[in-house]
Amino acid sequence: MSDNNAVILNDRYEMQQRIGRGGMADVYLARDILLDRLVAIKVLFPEYATDPAFVERFRREAQSAANLNHPNIVSVYDWGRSNNTYFMAMEYVPGRTLAEALHDVGQITAMKAAEVGIEVAAALSFAHRGNVVHRDIKPGNILIGSNGQLKVADFGIARALGSAADSSLTQVGAVMGTAAYLSPEQAQGGQPDPRSDLYSLGIVLYEMVGGRVPFSGDNPVSIAYKQVHEAPQPLNQLASDVPRAFEAIVARLLAKDPDLRYATAEAARDDLRRFRDGIPVQALADAINRRNGDPTPIGTAAPTTVIPAGPMVGGPDDVAAASTQSMATTAIPSSQATTAMPRTTINANPDLPPGYTASNAVVPTDDLQRKRTAIVIGAISATVLLIIGAVVAFLALSGGSTAAPTIAVPDVTNQVLEDAVITLKDLGFEVVPVAEETTTVDTNVVWKQVPLPGEEIKEGETVTIVYNPSNAPMAVPNLTGLTIDQARTALLNLGLTIGVITPQNDPTAPADTIIASVPKAGDQVLGGATIDLTVSQGSGVVQIPNVQGQTSQAARSVLEGEPYKFLITVVEEASATVESGRVTRTSPTIGGDTTKGSAVTIYVSTGQATIAVPLVSGLTEAQARAKLTSTGFIVKVEYIEVTAGNANDGRVIAQDPSMNVQSTPGSQVLLKVGKAIAATTTLAPTTTVAPATTTPATTTPATTTPATTTSAPPATP
Repeated sequence: MSDNNAVILNDRYEMQQRIGRGGMADVYLARDILLDRLVAIKVLFPEYATDPAFVERFRREAQSAANLNHPNIVSVYDWGRSNNTYFMAMEYVPGRTLAEALHDVGQITAMKAAEVGIEVAAALSFAHRGNVVHRDIKPGNILIGSNGQLKVADFGIARALGSAADSSLTQVGAVMGTAAYLSPEQAQGGQPDPRSDLYSLGIVLYEMVGGRVPFSGDNPVSIAYKQVHEAPQPLNQLASDVPRAFEAIVARLLAKDPDLRYATAEAARDDLRRFRDGIPVQALADAINRRNGDPTPIGTAAPTTVIPAGPMVGGPDDVAAASTQSMATTAIPSSQATTAMPRTTINANPDLPPGYTASNAVVPTDDLQRKRTAIVIGAISATVLLIIGAVVAFLALSGGSTAAPTIAVPDVTNQVLEDAVITLKDLGFEVVPVAEETTTVDTNVVWKQVPLPGEEIKEGETVTIVYNPSNAPMAVPNLTGLTIDQARTALLNLGLTIGVITPQNDPTAPADTIIASVPKAGDQVLGGATIDLTVSQGSGVVQIPNVQGQTSQAARSVLEGEPYKFLITVVEEASATVESGRVTRTSPTIGGDTTKGSAVTIYVSTGQATIAVPLVSGLTEAQARAKLTSTGFIVKVEYIEVTAGNANDGRVIAQDPSMNVQSTPGSQVLLKVGKAIAATTTLAPTTTVAPATTTPATTTPATTTPATTTSAPPATP
């Protein structure tokens, strides 16, 4: 969209191209003229703009999301109405959705999935603390920025806990959400709570590692039925190398009974962190304990509840709508999703929680086959280990080993958390504190460590220490102005640890000092909580380098690298002076000052612009010349003779190029113009006169016709 015909919304937002489409709104890329930054504008569909219920839901979405200021949540800046258009201005996150990434790469490792899960859980934890439930967690609503930052989008059907507003906005029995990611209680028309978001997160983790969602079907109703009545196929049957600890975490998230899931998103995040850091996870320990003594029968399905059917209503979405019906945000008639049907289930992994079982349609692996496979794998592993051992022995004997020196890990168990961290850091180790309750030591005292005392590891490697957190609520200290090391010490003194660190440009705060924390100073937390920090990068002012004339790829390499780290958007435009595929300009302009990491648009040439040659045939020569020159063409005329009085006399008979042919301004258009021939004049024959003959003076005078002559009288003397 060119600047000449750009739509300006509310005298502030210059609309550009559409970048997404959801259940009740389109999403456009736009430029905030006032603040000179790119934003995403969600525009409510015209057919919904006249419905007060949809407008109110749209307003509530903006209000709910605007109160969620977190690094892993898409920010909402503004909401309003322009004429009959309702819109919402949001943070623009250049990159792609998790759904698009999974479509491109397929399955990913459990470790990578855990990293995604940690950040999503962090976003949910913050939202839940603000009494907001998302209700539609799915890969399409998880954005991966071009800088690697992960953000949860679309709180479009989010609901504030305890609010009565929903009753007037949703018909009874309408189940809002996306069928493939819907919790059983939502599928049955029950009231979702924070644990419903955790179930959806479990499906996302399952899909990332397993390559597909646990439940699929021909329509949303059949999928919702399976969410209530069926157990997912064990994840280890889809990904044979999935660690038991990760599978246990997913299983706990996917428990049919909300009481068997994690109590909070923060607890789920902590367990995912334990898995990432290589220490025992709580989900697996609980599953083993339940197997040994819990009377709850494995595979018990949730009871059937019949709910009056509601309308099929599409929900909103910040990104492109899913390609299949089962992936769209939908209101499901819950009476169709909860028809009672007995089902027999078996447990493929006895160490997993109830509700995570294989159906009787899944044939378990034969024990003998498993033993044979194990023997083969063991033999191969032993051979590999022998080869590695021989190589190591050879290097040791030949003096060829270049391995870095190792350090024995000291015993820090029974030490106060702060002292243990200092001891390990002084030796050059990275330290990861993990809170896990025990009755064997006092609060804030380390009771377990990995690696074990005495093990040899290299400098810079990680040591995980497990400490006993306090159950007493405590206030988050004021960390503003401290360095990260100072903040770590202040938090360790209280049994708290640092979570996610987010850099931010701030000219008012010295570089590498803390600007804010989440939870904020003064908020009450329990021991073992992690505190996310926002750290100043100083003013972060940098000058946009000259990338004009460079290829798009080369310019991006410069602008996205140090020291700029810009978030790049590429827009194509025609140029008569810059070769196609090369940068014509930037916004903000080249040489201008901006902040590190800010959004920058690079404009790339598509070559010289072309315009359609207008129709001038039939016009007079003067009219044709004026029309062509006003559009930038050069005129050349050739005349064609026509008879006098011909209608084409003085008019264009033909043109080259013809009408609507695309041609560059300044090119030539040939006109063939009629011109009448001048009339022919008839002349009388010419008479030739013979020359006169000259005679001497004595020649006899020629005879002439007599003439009457009057003589004057003689003069009188």
